[in-house]
Amino acid sequence: MSFSDREKQLIRAAFAWGQITQKEGYTLSDLEIEKSVLFRRLLAGRPPLAFPPPLRHGFPWYEVIEGRNEHVVNASEASPEHSIIAPGSKPGDTCILIDGAFWRVAETLREREEYIVEWGEYPMQWRLQKQWEVNYEMTQQLHNFRKENPDANVNLASRNGQREYSEFRVDDDQTVWLSEWHLTRIGLPGWVWVGLEVDPEPSVHSLAPLCQDQLGPLVLGVAGAERGAGWLRIEQVGCEARYIKLGDELGYKTLIASAMTEFERLLHGIAGDYLEVMDCRDGELLRCYRVPMQLAPLEQFDLGDVNYDLVPENAYAG
Repeated sequence: MSFSDREKQLIRAAFAWGQITQKEGYTLSDLEIEKSVLFRRLLAGRPPLAFPPPLRHGFPWYEVIEGRNEHVVNASEASPEHSIIAPGSKPGDTCILIDGAFWRVAETLREREEYIVEWGEYPMQWRLQKQWEVNYEMTQQLHNFRKENPDANVNLASRNGQREYSEFRVDDDQTVWLSEWHLTRIGLPGWVWVGLEVDPEPSVHSLAPLCQDQLGPLVLGVAGAERGAGWLRIEQVGCEARYIKLGDELGYKTLIASAMTEFERLLHGIAGDYLEVMDCRDGELLRCYRVPMQLAPLEQFDLGDVNYDLVPENAYAG
């Protein structure tokens, strides 16, 4: 019996789906595989992440790990009550329900207003913040009601002139404000977790900046050498920077010039099946990864418009 390419792809995806769900302790029927976000992901050729992602309304939420977007979510009050079922939490940890899943609270910045949260085994953090916006329609309705019913006993003010509800509040001017919870990644995005975290190569510890831009070191290489391994910064968020390895035997003079003028060509000229990635914070190594080349979103990185005022650290004469 022979199978078409599509049938082979379905079989491979179904087999991988079964292994992963069994490992994670799920018991799903054959019917449910057709509804599985993980199965559709596998069928599209994308592997599972290194750790299970959060659930959002009962479905795996890959975008919050891999992407860079801010998300509008629903959130409960923070409490240690459900810490025993929150992934990665210890009994007594403060947790908060975000779109149907319990996240661990790493830090409370403002009670009931702003938190730093974490999920499972990922060494990542998010900012969960309540934001308020004026709702002009509800404000107008309130004004009309008071105008048409001047004797109505409606008191929405507390002792300090403002009473807060779970979703809205009314200020002293009778303006209605609605709240939304926003969940935002802190630091670098997690697309690297489609690959594997690996031990750093010994040469990584001897890397030094070869040139810098306004954000910091742009190209890393072996200090004092004219040739060697070269790393290019592709992302920067605050004090965290992400570098990719361009090659092992690169001429640094040419590399510096290309980083200044041909950033996109450098990205798409990388050879091999895997991309070597390195994350740093304030110049200190955080983690190294090996990511399948076809899964690295290189098309999203184009710093050509911002690479100005570059200063080589070890400028060459001539």
